[in-house]
Amino acid sequence: MTSMFEEIRRRKGLADAIASILLVITVFLLYRKVLGLWLTYDDANTLRTILDYRFIDIFTNGRVWPQQLFTPLLHATFAIEWRLFGLAPARWYAMQIGIASAATLLVYAAVRQFLDSERAFVAAFLFTAGAPLCSVVTQLSTLHYYVAISFCALAVVTYAMALRRSSVVFAALSVLCYFLAMLAKEVAIPLPLLILALPLRDLRTRIRFVVAHCIAAVAYFVWRYAVLGTFLGAYGWKIDAGEWPRLLARLPWRITQGAAGAGIVIGLALIVVMTATIVLGIRNRRALLLLLATIVVVGGPMLPLAKEVNRRYVAVPWLAWSIAFAAATTRRSPRTAAALLIAAPLLVIGANRQEWHHEFPLRHRQSEEARFYFEEMPPDALLRRPLAPPASMGEVQWLKSVHFGRPAGAWFYDDIFLCSGGANGKRVFEYEGRAIVEMTSRISAVTKQHCGEIRENAPLTVDFRFRKPALYWSLGPYADGKYSAVIANGVQAFEIPRHDALQLPGMSGIALRIRYDSPAGWSTYSPELTLDFVNHPDMSWRR
Repeated sequence: MTSMFEEIRRRKGLADAIASILLVITVFLLYRKVLGLWLTYDDANTLRTILDYRFIDIFTNGRVWPQQLFTPLLHATFAIEWRLFGLAPARWYAMQIGIASAATLLVYAAVRQFLDSERAFVAAFLFTAGAPLCSVVTQLSTLHYYVAISFCALAVVTYAMALRRSSVVFAALSVLCYFLAMLAKEVAIPLPLLILALPLRDLRTRIRFVVAHCIAAVAYFVWRYAVLGTFLGAYGWKIDAGEWPRLLARLPWRITQGAAGAGIVIGLALIVVMTATIVLGIRNRRALLLLLATIVVVGGPMLPLAKEVNRRYVAVPWLAWSIAFAAATTRRSPRTAAALLIAAPLLVIGANRQEWHHEFPLRHRQSEEARFYFEEMPPDALLRRPLAPPASMGEVQWLKSVHFGRPAGAWFYDDIFLCSGGANGKRVFEYEGRAIVEMTSRISAVTKQHCGEIRENAPLTVDFRFRKPALYWSLGPYADGKYSAVIANGVQAFEIPRHDALQLPGMSGIALRIRYDSPAGWSTYSPELTLDFVNHPDMSWRR
């Protein structure tokens, strides 16, 4: 009898080892191209923060968090990697691949507490190959999603061990992992609701063991309030009460789109298969309770982001989808379950590759623009209309000119910059095709065409209202076309909705002009408008 149990354990260990190796290989094969990227999006900003402040300030100084988002483990990870690698992005991305692999293995370990190795493998495989993860792994400053998911998985593993063994030590480890997960990313906050619904022992025991997690959540909010002066962060777009019904009605579809990715047909086919399997797998009250708890856990953190659901926001809902699907196959016949467990990974690979072919070229262009600006562009030159966000270009400039003390060039996002002679005497570069090329010889023609086609007297209306901490605007009179906010005479430019509001905590004012692009091909601009949020919170302009 003893030898039989030993043989079973040996086979289980072998299955787990094979699954783990395959998962690590999957991560590398899918995402190895990130090793050639440079800094993108918020990477340089996060790097500047850890260079400007002491390590302890990340956890204690509110000035580190002007947007009131509190993710200190992300910055702590950046600080450690800076000490280890300096400015060597290839090594940073190698670490990114390593942490992504670790998160995938921990997801496998967490699911393995409740399911067999085959289903745990499929759950972890679907998670790591899901379309939302393409936008997480390609950006260094979204590492905290992987870190938070890793600690959440560890919290689940140690919680399960604590209940099975009635162990105080494992219970304490679960609480610690949960606390660290919250410090990595706020999406971890509702985790106690999920572990309370897990199929382990009786409800009274689960409640007794989850009390400490609730205390840890209170401690996190107290800490957050002590540092930031607020319990919740000011997330991007402002959502007013009247907008909630429409946004909530659209949120499931937006999450579905994010999970499906760019290959909407194959992505939706995958989601239909997974969702149908999950729904058909609900056979009792416990399964329904677990599903509802999961929806609350993954859906709650999405609510402040309901106005703009980026792909990476769907990473946690996608994780829940993947695990729920694998668990639901236990309710199907062996033949049907086997077909589902084979079909879903095949479909997710197709969805992943379509999303990757959409996502990676965008990140690669941004990376090449930032790299060229930092390493090659002459200090007397300009970079025209980069795809990299304006704020990230400013941080790359700081990194080059202030931290490393090297002369740096400049850039512009809107060609109105040319109308006032901003490019006179400068070399101008732009990303064209698959490379950055010099276009200095063509810039006079570009200037003449753009500036000559501006309709100076076309009607335009602008209304601003500042209600701390949000700036509201209404633009017109055109219902179609495109509106943009242009700052510093074209040095920065952002496409914006016609009517909306944006959270701007800590800002006292801003100067900008509004650009309108007609579907007919012409453009017009307002003059530069100076907004004083403190003394004159409302402004209207008409032409």
